[in-house]
Amino acid sequence: QMLSIVQRAISGHLIRQAGLTRVSAVTGAVTLVQRFGSALNLNVHFHLLVLDGVYRREGEDRLRFVPSPAPSPGELQQRVQRIAELIRR
Repeated sequence: QMLSIVQRAISGHLIRQAGLTRVSAVTGAVTLVQRFGSALNLNVHFHLLVLDGVYRREGEDRLRFVPSPAPSPGELQQRVQRIAELIRR
C-alpha cells in the first residue's frame, strides 16, 4: 500500500502540472523493491524510475508525451512532506 501511495502522489503531481486529469493523461514508472541494506540487514525500500512527464490521451489509440519541468528543491520538499503525511494516515 505504501508504494501505491507514493506512485499516486507522484503521478498526480505530474498530471496536475501538465494541466490534465487522470482521465485525460497517464504516467509511467518502474519500481524495484529492495529488501536489504549494504550490510545485508533488513531495510525495505523502493527505487523508482518515473517518467519526466505524462502521456496525454488524444483519441482512443493515440498518446502524446507532454514533458514536465524538473521540480525545484522547494517543490521536491513539498512532495516529500505530502507523501509522508499520506503514509502516516
